[in-house]
Order: sequence, then structure tokens, then C-alpha cells
Amino acid sequence: MKATKESTSLTGPPRDRKNGVVQYDHDGAMLLGVVTGVRKEKCKLINIRGREIELAQQRLHFLPGSLAGDDDTLKTKVTRLEELNSLIEARAKSIDVEELWGFVRDDLREYSVEELCELYFGADELVDHAALRLAFVAERVHFKRTKNGFEPRSASIAAGLRQAEEAKAARVEQQKEAISFMEARLCDSTLEPPASVCSLIGVLKEIAAESSHIEPAQLREAKEFLKKLAERLKLGDISAPEKCAYEVLRSTGLIDEHCNLSFVRHHIDETFSDEINALAREVTLKPDEGSFRLDYTAAEVFTVDDSSTRDMDDALSIERIEDGFELGIHITDVSAAFDFGSELDNAARSRATSIYCADRVVNMLPDILSETRLSLIAGEIRPCLSVFITLSEDLQLLSSRVEATQVKVTTRYSYDQVDDLLEHGDKTFLRLYEVASIHEARRLARGAVKVHKREVVPHYKDSRVTLQEVNEESPARSLVAEMMVLANSVFAQYAIDHQIPVWFRGQEPPAAVSSSVASLPEGPARDFQARTSLKKSSVSLEPRPHAGLGLPCYIQCTSPIRRYMDLCHQRQFVSFLRDGKPAMDSEAFLKLANEVEGPLSAASRASRETKRYWLLTYLAQRDRELPIRATVVRTDLKSPLVELDEVFITVLVKLGKGYQPGMEVELKLCSVDPRADYLRLQEI
Repeated sequence: MKATKESTSLTGPPRDRKNGVVQYDHDGAMLLGVVTGVRKEKCKLINIRGREIELAQQRLHFLPGSLAGDDDTLKTKVTRLEELNSLIEARAKSIDVEELWGFVRDDLREYSVEELCELYFGADELVDHAALRLAFVAERVHFKRTKNGFEPRSASIAAGLRQAEEAKAARVEQQKEAISFMEARLCDSTLEPPASVCSLIGVLKEIAAESSHIEPAQLREAKEFLKKLAERLKLGDISAPEKCAYEVLRSTGLIDEHCNLSFVRHHIDETFSDEINALAREVTLKPDEGSFRLDYTAAEVFTVDDSSTRDMDDALSIERIEDGFELGIHITDVSAAFDFGSELDNAARSRATSIYCADRVVNMLPDILSETRLSLIAGEIRPCLSVFITLSEDLQLLSSRVEATQVKVTTRYSYDQVDDLLEHGDKTFLRLYEVASIHEARRLARGAVKVHKREVVPHYKDSRVTLQEVNEESPARSLVAEMMVLANSVFAQYAIDHQIPVWFRGQEPPAAVSSSVASLPEGPARDFQARTSLKKSSVSLEPRPHAGLGLPCYIQCTSPIRRYMDLCHQRQFVSFLRDGKPAMDSEAFLKLANEVEGPLSAASRASRETKRYWLLTYLAQRDRELPIRATVVRTDLKSPLVELDEVFITVLVKLGKGYQPGMEVELKLCSVDPRADYLRLQEI
């Protein structure tokens, strides 16, 4: 390169510059043309595509030199332009734009193409001039295009643009790999996606789930890619991006028909990493020595759960003592398995809770801990946090204490078995049931609200959804539920007495029941109104009454296997019992509780959406010819709100006039789309 004096680019062609060669932009491409005439501010020309056109002079960039031959035919001119263009494109590929930028970058001013040609080639010739301009327009990193030339960018801006160009090129390459992989998956569903396209598949899942976490720029790019992908996979024209993404993923077998997109939408991890599972397998629970834990392994202790339950975290005992009985409520000590801030703890905290679905259980802890090492399995010694309550001969509650214990479950019972034992007069369970009834009566006397709710649990097996109706008011379930309420109230009072920071739950008294609600017959409508009258519960470091439960204070501490905040409470109590002080002070505990709120809220939404999906799937599989009964529960909306039998969900339905809450109606199932959360019913 050699320096040259500054020159000025032409702002327009001379009026008589016939046969001049020009470059101009058209739809993102740079085309060659030859001028055949000049009229006022416009030029007539023949372009390289053989078209005769007229363009404003300001759109044209004249090149040095011309194509000789006024008498040449159009075909000859086009042939010459094509030959010239081949030379220009070949020369452009050889130009090192960065090298020239390195020569001029310290002088941040506009350079004409003529100047740049003189610097790079030593002369301003037609092919060199056109090639350099073509190369500079295409490169875009080191020079900024100006009206009459190019201006070198600063080093920092060029570095940023280079990085962006490299990222764009990587994305293009990633999309090519993804398309090749998707096409191959159509023929072989066993192919695993290469690591390079996994992130892109993740974005497609986010789009299919209508996630709000996708950046706008990323979404635009993904939509363009989806369009190309749908065309290559011959899926037809699917306008909605979420439907297109779903069809792409489903047709290639990357998700199945019942893929839980709620988990994608709310960023729920369904599996644990190999590292976390390995750490879980290393966990051992050795019996504590000394006086820290009370050895309670000789007592008769039993669990009561569903027959399908595998994560058993609570057990009961009742023993005769002098002048009465001692009731024990034993909670498996998850805090003994791993420390706060460990990798296992962080994994549990990021999930916040277990989620129970029709087709799977997504545990807060790895299965080996939830269902084996920490579960209260009969015959196995487990560290526990226990509540002991002293009862009088007539089973009145006299006093309570909290202990760290070692417990060995002797018997596992199902709810059905306990219901059967109660029916046949089993003394142990009749005694426990009476204790539960006494405590419940006390709560009701303090204003507790007993809300009835019909509920079913969906199960998915062999491509069918079945429903298990849950009677929460069965004697066995009522007994266990009341024992957990009792234990949690004791834990709450213990925290107050010993100034242990915990997350107290409170609830304001419900709204007064109107005469119209009171007059409703017992059933779904009345229960619905009672539920909606309840105020939303709140959490705080300060104890407050829980009106719905009829208790002066309340926390949750009885499910540490499946609720992270229960585990945090357990740590506070065990630390106090062992060391005389809680594991965290108020400030640290508040910070932790607020941190858990995000993943807990996401898990709650995913759980609700997932259950509704499976209930709608059940309706989709149900015989359409069979009517479904429902009860009107609300009539002050645009359409009446009804609660459906069988699935016990509420839905708006257009009904005739005259319906009031409590009335029953028969409905026909017209259409249902579980994926879109759509259900349309019609009155029969």
C-alpha cells in the first residue's frame, strides 16, 4: 500500500457519460449496469439481469471506465457485464479489508473508494474499484458505509461487531446442524441430538410452552428458523409459532404427546444431574451418640399413607404412661442428611417442593433420598424430629415437648387399612382418632373453618387417564391430617417460646357469610362459597393467628422431604436442640425464605396447570355421548360458573335463564383441547 493525496468521489455522473458502468443496491444485492442514456436526474441503463430500467442518479455509483460499443446489442452488453462481474467477484474475495483498516484506522474520517483503491492497489481501476466497494459493503465490521465512501471504525467497535458476526455465523451453522438432525430424526427416532443443537431445541421447547422468558431478538430469530424447519420437514403452513414448535418437536420425537410443557414454561427441573445423584448415593445416616438424640427405637411406631406413597416423612406412636398416654408425632430428619449450602441443599432449594403428576413424581430430593434413605421405611432406624404430647386418661392435651430422636417404624399402614381397623374397634387407632377429634373440636370452637372440597387424583398408565377420588374426610385421612396440624402448632409455639426464627403462617378471619350463602343446600355450591370467603394466608417472621385453622400460631414443619421451607424449619429446631441456638438468625432466615418464594411459586403454578391438563385429557378420552353432571356454584359472572362432577373443576358455561347456585345441570361435552386448556360444554 502507498499513501496518496485525498480525492473527492463523484456525487453524480456527467450528463454525457454514456456507456458508463455503475453499481447499485437492489433488494440487498449489489448489481452491475451500463448506462444507455441520461435524462435530467435519471439514467437509463441495462442491468446484469438483462432488464432495461431507469434509476435516479443518486442511487448509482459510477465506476472508473466504461463498456465500449454504442452499437452492441442488449445481449452483448449483458454478456460483457457478466464477464466483468465474474472478475469483480473473484478480485473481491482476495481483498483483505482488515489489512487496509489497520492502515487507516487511526484517521477516523470518510475515505472515498478512489482513495482506498490508491492505498490498496496503487491505482483506481474499474475492476479493483468495484471489487473493493463490494468487499467493504459485504464485510461491515471494520468500515462504516457513508454516502460517498467508507469510514474506518474504532478498534473497540470493530471488535464488538466482529464478535457479533462470529456469533451470527455460529447460529447459522447451528441451524444447519439442527435441520440435518431433525430430518434424520424423522427416519431414526433413537438418534440423540448433538450437543451443538441442544440449546436450540431448548428454545423451541420454550416457544412451544409459550414461555415468557425468551428475549425478543431470540424469539424473532427462532420464528424465522421455525418457518424454514417446518418447510424442510413438510409440516405445512403453521402460522402460530407455539403450535409450529410443538409439531416440529412432536413429529421428530423430541417430545411426546403428553410432554409437560408447564415444566418448560416455569423452568422446572425434572431430573437431577449425575453429580447430584452421585452425592445422594454417598449420603449415610449414622445413629448419633450421646444425649443429643433420644433413642426411641424400642417403641411401636407406624406410618399411615396411601398405598402408593414412597416418600414417607411422618409417623405416629401412642404409649401408655403413668396417669395417661404419650402421643408421638415423628418427622424424618432430612437436615441430618446434608448441610445447608451444600450442593444437595442448593438442588433442593432451587426446586422448593416436590410435584406430583399423573405420570410421574418430580421429587425435591433425588429418589434415593426421598424414597429410600430418608423415608420412614418399616424396620429401618431413622433420625427424626419428634413432638411428644402428654395426654390425660381421658385424652385431654396436657403438655408438649420437641425432641431430636432415633426412631424405627414397626408397621406401615394404608389409609384403607386404618379405616378398616377403626371400623373393627382397634384400640390404638380409636384412641388416636379420639385425640384428633378433641383437637379438631377445640379449633372449631375457636372459629376454625372446615371446608369441604371434592377432589380427584389423575393417574396416567397404558395411554389412559384414570381418576382416584380422594375422600379427605375419611376417618384415617382426617386422623393423620389433624395430627399434622397438631404437630405444626406445637412447633410454632416452641419457636415462640425459644425465640427461634421461623416462617409463621397466618390468616385473617373469613368474610361474613351472607344469608343467601347460608341458605344454600349442602353440596358443591355451598362449599365453593365457603372456600371463596376465606382470606389468603400470609407468611411472616412474626407469629399471628391463623383464623382458618383456629390456632394462635402455626408453621409447616411436617413434610421436609417434599417442602424446602419445612426442611429449613427442621434445621432451626435441630440446631437449637443440639447447640442451644438456631441455625440462622432472623435476617438470614428472612433472606432465605424470600429466595425460596420464586421457585415455590413457579412449582405451584406448574402443579395446578399440570393437574388441569390431565383432567382435561381424561375428559378428551371420555365417551362424548355420555352427559356430564355439574352444579351451578356462581351466577354473577358473564356466564354461570359450574363445578363438574367426576373431575371437580370449575368452568364457565352458557345456560338458560333461571339457574341459581346449588342447581344441578346436565351438560354435553362439545370439544376439549388439553394442550390449549380449552373446554366447551353445552346444556342438554
